[in-house]
Amino acid sequence: MSHAPKPDRRLQWVSSTLGDPTALAELDARMTSFYSSEEGDNLYRTMFAALDSSIPGKDSIRHLMPQHICDTHPATCLEVGCGNGRVFRQLRHYGFRGKYTGIELSVAAIAGNRSTHPEAAWEVAGAYEIPFLDGHFECVFSLYVLEHLVYPERALREMIRVVQPGGRLVVVFPDFVESGRFGSQITGLSPGRLGEKLNSGLLWDALVTAFDSRFRIPRALRRATATSGPFPINLNPAVLTYPESHSADVDAVYIASKEEVRQWAMLSGYEARFPAGVEGDCRTSAFIEITK
Repeated sequence: MSHAPKPDRRLQWVSSTLGDPTALAELDARMTSFYSSEEGDNLYRTMFAALDSSIPGKDSIRHLMPQHICDTHPATCLEVGCGNGRVFRQLRHYGFRGKYTGIELSVAAIAGNRSTHPEAAWEVAGAYEIPFLDGHFECVFSLYVLEHLVYPERALREMIRVVQPGGRLVVVFPDFVESGRFGSQITGLSPGRLGEKLNSGLLWDALVTAFDSRFRIPRALRRATATSGPFPINLNPAVLTYPESHSADVDAVYIASKEEVRQWAMLSGYEARFPAGVEGDCRTSAFIEITK
């Protein structure tokens, strides 16, 4: 008889730039294996299907970001982590007429995009090694990708590398520090949401889950950079313990913060701004534009 793995509630958070290289490389390999697995494929098929069947509201970052790119009329743009081409279709619907290139690690996704949208360019590649020369694109963007990367600072450097001088890097990602929620951190004594545990009579488990999610994790998120170092990473994301889970951000690893990325950009000599401000949907999700 098989049993579910025992949850490990420890905060196994380390800096992705200063932490143990072996532990980080192992996590990167495990996450790559997960995304190549049936569970990972199902997770993203479910997510993309839900997104394709919904229309983002006018105040949603999923509308604001592509609309902003269209409004600035770049002649060339690159999407890092293009998935099934949904954002490309959105850009075309909003009036984008420039040259679009999308990169994604999934061979199947790129093959599908090439078949469905031959008018755009599609390449199998990841955020750490973008197969284009320095300054190749006027605009580079990624939508909810950065939080899934074991080496986010490396990805930011690589993305800005292929932006032309005067061009822009636009990134959107959850601000876990601001929201106080971090779906990949295991909470409680078993998988599941607080309400589900209460309904099942798991009162002690529910109490521990409530303490973790409402007090322990939000406090730790606010102190993550101070205690773990720059660009902190969760070495034990929930999705690796519970691969069947489809909850939001169970596969996120970077403890993402808009303020950390803004500070990184400024210290690197770039301008950084928040095109839609930092209120509403933009409070708990970062929408940041970095000008090279």
